[in-house]
Amino acid sequence: MNSGSVIAEGEGYRLRQLRLSDAKVLEEFAEDERYWLFLADCTRTPYQVRQLVMNSVSASSRPLAREQWWAVENPASEKVIGTANLKYIGEKADRNGSIGCTLAPDFQGKGLGTRLGWALVVLAFETFNLHRVECTCAVDNDASVHIMKNTYGMVYEGIRREYRCTARGWWSSHVFSILENEYAEKVNR
Repeated sequence: MNSGSVIAEGEGYRLRQLRLSDAKVLEEFAEDERYWLFLADCTRTPYQVRQLVMNSVSASSRPLAREQWWAVENPASEKVIGTANLKYIGEKADRNGSIGCTLAPDFQGKGLGTRLGWALVVLAFETFNLHRVECTCAVDNDASVHIMKNTYGMVYEGIRREYRCTARGWWSSHVFSILENEYAEKVNR
C-alpha cells in the first residue's frame, strides 16, 4: 500500500495510511483530556505524540509489519479526526489480531465509532485474512461495550484485570472477540 493510500471509506470517515505530517493535528487532540478519557495512555506531550506517530508510521511501513496504523479523516474536510490500528497477536500464522480506534472529542458520540469499528472488523477479516479479531475497551466505557456486543456481534470474554500500570493507576479492560465463522454468519444474513 502506498503512503497516503485510502484503505477504507464510509459515511463520515476515510481511513488512509498514517503520515508524519499527521502529528501536528494529533498533538492538538492530546491537549484535550476528553481524548484520553477511555485510553490507558495518559495525555501526551507534543514530543511524545510526534514519537508515537513516527513509531507508528515506521511500524506500518515495514514488510511483514506486525501492526498497521491509519489516520481517520473526515471526507468532507479531509482533516484528520482520529487514528485506527490493527495489531497481530502472537504469530501471524495464528491469524489473530486486535483492532482499535480513537476519535477527536468533537466526533465522538455520533455513531462514527460504530461505523469505523465495523470497517476495521471487515478489514481484519477480508483484507488481512484473520481468524480471530479482538477488541478491548476501558471497564467504564459503556458506549463501547454496547457497540461491541450489539453492533459487531462480538463475544464477551471477560475483564483483563489490572494488566497495565498507567499514570492514572492500574488499568483494566473488557475483552471482546469475533471469529471468522461468526463474522461470515453476520454478513451473510
